[in-house]
Amino acid sequence: MIIKLKCEFKSGEAKEVKLLWDCCVAAGYTGRAQEAVMAHIEELKKLGVPAPKKVPATYWIDPSRVTTDDKVFVIGEKTSGEVEFFLATDEEGELFVTVGSDHTDRELEKISVSKAKQICSKVIAPVCWKLKEIEEHWDELKLRMEVKNKAEEDFTLYQEGNVSKILRPEELLKLACEERPEATEKPAIFSGTVPIVTEDVLFAKIYRMRIQDPILRREIVHIYKVITLPDKI
Repeated sequence: MIIKLKCEFKSGEAKEVKLLWDCCVAAGYTGRAQEAVMAHIEELKKLGVPAPKKVPATYWIDPSRVTTDDKVFVIGEKTSGEVEFFLATDEEGELFVTVGSDHTDRELEKISVSKAKQICSKVIAPVCWKLKEIEEHWDELKLRMEVKNKAEEDFTLYQEGNVSKILRPEELLKLACEERPEATEKPAIFSGTVPIVTEDVLFAKIYRMRIQDPILRREIVHIYKVITLPDKI
């Protein structure tokens, strides 16, 4: 899989980079603090999703399911996004980061988490940052997801938290490399998410996700819509 993104450097310059991977993992339950991991497990248990057998968990998806589009097509009304950071490398092995959404079918998740993640496209922003330029202040970065159902509505805050709540990039990369499918070498990674701030999981139609860098005073924002297709037998 190859995707071209615009990389914004801390110097203010920008250029196109080509990221490539031959496998992709949607990591789960990747919180650094055990209480945060359990909070997310409790969120999913409300939807009938059983606790994982192993933490962190690795759910491998078709690498071509990653997109920078502004819409995803789903079956049914019970799908939702999760704001995460996304990691991938260029041809020289340099790591880049952007914001992404691990959109998931919550009904299918009750049967198989792996199948629930595989069935939905994963959205990333068309802009990225070079990881080396933000490593020293990595834990200051923030993730945020806002949602709504109609264009004329105001966005509702759905998720918010520092990336310090999630395993660091090097730890996720090690996990992915250790558990990647056979005959693959270059994993891309969805990091796992931060807890929701609403009482319940929301099944929205419009998602606005962002990653913020308060040190360099910049952010990456991407909006996507959910298009529901008919569920036919």
